[in-house]
Amino acid sequence: MAASVVPPTVAVIIPAMNEEKSLPTTLQSVLAQKPSPQEIVVVDPGSTDRTSEVASECGAQVLTSPRGRAVQMNAGARNTKADVLLFLHADTGLPEGAVAAIQVALCNPRVLGGCFELRFHEEEESWTLQLWSWCTRVQCCRTKRLVFGDRGIFVRRSSFEELGGYSEWPILEDVDFVMRLARLGSQSFEFLPLAVTTSARRMLEKGPLRQQLLNSCIIIAWYLGASPEQLRDWYRYQIAP
Repeated sequence: MAASVVPPTVAVIIPAMNEEKSLPTTLQSVLAQKPSPQEIVVVDPGSTDRTSEVASECGAQVLTSPRGRAVQMNAGARNTKADVLLFLHADTGLPEGAVAAIQVALCNPRVLGGCFELRFHEEEESWTLQLWSWCTRVQCCRTKRLVFGDRGIFVRRSSFEELGGYSEWPILEDVDFVMRLARLGSQSFEFLPLAVTTSARRMLEKGPLRQQLLNSCIIIAWYLGASPEQLRDWYRYQIAP
């Protein structure tokens, strides 16, 4: 009689800065998962609102770290023990069955990590948001070169440690991480057929089309050799009032 396979444990790591309004909904979607994640960690670099208090009230462990999304995610990973790390933005909710889907995907030993499809709360307000969401669900548009952190990136702890975690860059740390992870094997990255739902608030502030064009220019400039620091400064200039 074959021994039963024990599913990997999952830790959810949420970097957050002044996210007291978004966190309750996000954490509710995490706490509703069946099976439940083993650990839920919110990493706060020093919010001026009630981010830490809200996280604690919702049942999450709260850590502090220097500011920077990559820095915060690395700090969360170091302070967890689960087999799998799921990195979630503070305004991004998990769909029902997300943790179970991760565990099923990782039953294949060749799969080292992956991400979800993407939906926006505000999709009805913009055809650009609808188009971007649709692209994450179409096979021909699924490319590891355009996986951002709002899609809920997950990874085996062993692979995360092999890669040295996220590059602590001010921008594009998520795209860089997924591309490095993909180089570990031909089937190392899995696109799950479930969608996380995130807020497009920042995109709507600047205009979804303008934001997507800006993101595309940043990616192209990075491939052409621009440094993350140069891209950060240029990005800040472009979005300045």
